[in-house]
Amino acid sequence: MQSTCIICVILILGSVLISGQTPDCRKLKDTCNPCIRRLNNPINNVEFMNDGCREKVRGRYIWKNQTRCDLQVIACGAHKRKLDCLVIAELAGMPRRT
Repeated sequence: MQSTCIICVILILGSVLISGQTPDCRKLKDTCNPCIRRLNNPINNVEFMNDGCREKVRGRYIWKNQTRCDLQVIACGAHKRKLDCLVIAELAGMPRRT
């Protein structure tokens, strides 16, 4: 009986610790956007990346410009996937071409 309780406590603590390590991507976006607006630097619009990805996904998605903050949030949420233009378009919820 005691060993069962000890195992349950260890499992609960382990799951709490693991879930506490998952990144909070919404908080990242809330922190990043006001900072980027204060900087007012055109490089934060990552035009070079937007132009390149628009060209690469033009047959599948309607590309919408992403800011540096948007890309950080997408990278945070998809840390186990390869971030290429198609994945970014999918995770950003861009409309598909029909």
